Amino acid sequence: MPETIAILVASGFGMLGGIVRLLVVSLKAFQFRRISWNGFWIYAVIVIAVGAFSGVVLNFGSVLSFLAGYAGLDLIEGYYKTFMKTKVKVGK
Repeated sequence: MPETIAILVASGFGMLGGIVRLLVVSLKAFQFRRISWNGFWIYAVIVIAVGAFSGVVLNFGSVLSFLAGYAGLDLIEGYYKTFMKTKVKVGK
């Protein structure tokens, strides 16, 4: 039971970090007057979900979970770029 609570707390702090990131990005978008509301809501759901996942993965404290949630999409982008550079060969 305590492990479940720790995961939920880490996920919550990760989601909170994702929400803060979402607010920062949306303020920049409003400043330049470039925003599509349909795309914004999809982006919001993705940022919050990735933030929750990153918060759980880097669960070494609430502050680190929050920062992982804030930088969640940057982490995913880094993983994507890393895996796209290497070629995976299966078989001969």
